[in-house]
Amino acid sequence: MKIIIDACSAILLAKASVLESCTEHHQVFMTESVYEEVIAGKEMMFPDALIVERLKENQKLRIIKEDPLLTKKCMLDFNMGLGEASTVAIVIKEKGSIVLTDNRQGRKAATINNLPLAGSIEMVVHLYQKKKISQEKAALALNILKEKGWFEPHLIEKAREEIS
Repeated sequence: MKIIIDACSAILLAKASVLESCTEHHQVFMTESVYEEVIAGKEMMFPDALIVERLKENQKLRIIKEDPLLTKKCMLDFNMGLGEASTVAIVIKEKGSIVLTDNRQGRKAATINNLPLAGSIEMVVHLYQKKKISQEKAALALNILKEKGWFEPHLIEKAREEIS
């Protein structure tokens, strides 16, 4: 499975300690703009930025060039930032990839364009169901997503049911 991830999801999954598992079991890519957005946190020594940088250096996370025209169109059509728009644009261009975003406008753009879509919560459940992470790690990751993310409580509760 080829996953194109945006900054918000990469940061949340890194904070939840499951981004590494994701990159071990799937091909994970981010656009240059998304990488720059995440790495900006390195100046403040954010652990998630350091994790993303290490995964890139170890070639577990690959950086891809964005399509500037399609990215700009997505930005205008869906009122998205550069990172989310470049992520959606790549999946529009490269059929067979999955958009991994928790951004409302990014999810809307993916849905309208009939693109395969997942979010951080779904990724945690997926990794658990495929036996790539333990139930304990999945539960801990969901707790972190609840604390650090902007998810509706019922989404976290539903995911907890799926891992129990």
